[in-house]
Amino acid sequence: MDKRLFSKQAIHFLTIVFINFDHGIIPACTQRIESDFGINEFELGLLSSSVFAGIIIGSTIGAGIYDKFKTKSILITCSLFYILSISVFLITKNIMLLHFSRFLTGLFQLFIFLFGLISTGVNKKMSN
Repeated sequence: MDKRLFSKQAIHFLTIVFINFDHGIIPACTQRIESDFGINEFELGLLSSSVFAGIIIGSTIGAGIYDKFKTKSILITCSLFYILSISVFLITKNIMLLHFSRFLTGLFQLFIFLFGLISTGVNKKMSN
């Protein structure tokens, strides 16, 4: 196995682990989020759904972005913005900013996952 391909696949695997951790962290902390921000269950549901709204929007524009830019540039940019969106979620006290950061988290997760698969060559192995 090519070392470079193996390292890309290892990075992609770790990325998927962190993405799934991120999706699981909100349900695990719901009581704390409700009490800290004084929000009801409906608002908490919207906060949890914000990630999936970002994924849906990213799905519609993903192919066009992939056609215009290089995969490496997309992965680096989205990884940096993903870190920024998670950081905003951790430090903000504003509920609207929380929603926006979760939306961006979902958007960047899609690109990291989608383009991570493309760059590791997983799609080539599947087609063989």
